[in-house]
Amino acid sequence: MKIISLVFDYDLEKVASCGRAWGYQGYKNKDFIFEYSAASYATFAHHNPDLEYIIDTDDRNFLLSKLKKYDISLESLSILSSSEEIDEWKSHRYCFWPLAMHRRKYLHFNEPILKLDNDLTCLKPIDDILDFHGVLVWKYERNVKEGRENWGERFVCRDVFGTDNFPAWNMGVLGIDKESLKIIDECIEISEKLVSVDTSSVIAYKEAPGVKFNMWVNGEQTAMNWAIYKNNIQVKETYDYFEHHCYGFDVKKDVIKSAEFLRK
Repeated sequence: MKIISLVFDYDLEKVASCGRAWGYQGYKNKDFIFEYSAASYATFAHHNPDLEYIIDTDDRNFLLSKLKKYDISLESLSILSSSEEIDEWKSHRYCFWPLAMHRRKYLHFNEPILKLDNDLTCLKPIDDILDFHGVLVWKYERNVKEGRENWGERFVCRDVFGTDNFPAWNMGVLGIDKESLKIIDECIEISEKLVSVDTSSVIAYKEAPGVKFNMWVNGEQTAMNWAIYKNNIQVKETYDYFEHHCYGFDVKKDVIKSAEFLRK
């Protein structure tokens, strides 16, 4: 199994223009992104010191300086300098295109993949979920049809899939077993279709009154949800093992707080 994460300096202007209107408030700047990412890994390493973990990043030394603030072993961690790849992925018009492409990078190993977001707190050892079948997710959130129309997700799903009636899981944790790896390429193809739908007539955020957004910002996650649903893949939730700090505009700081007990 490949346990992987991706840490890079977001183009926050693109994040905001793609529809995550609170992007500047939530992600702040490069220093903050790398700070909470290091804290997230610290909690993982604390509970799982022997599990090999790969982080692709566009600034290896900066990330390493953040990680060295924590009393954890880095022996099982590989930090890869992946600036050229990340820059290429970031050139796409969709701000979260790098997330989809990062998983594709590890397809050639033909091994299960466990992708972990950088705003997770690991709560305990994960050994007993490593031998899984199907996919791992963080948790079930809702049926897509239960979402608000002004988000744009329902609109793009009806356009691309002909329906908005399918489950939405939170992908802060995403494990894909060997037999299901095909959905990685499928997700990329679907993501491209979803983010190509013009949502400017639908999306309206109170955080950005009067601003028109022409893209569903979570298209990559919606694409993966559809691929899992369409292929009838078994799903296991992992919220007992991880806390995902994703609900709210200014919650990433809680990742850092959760790792304070590990600071040197």
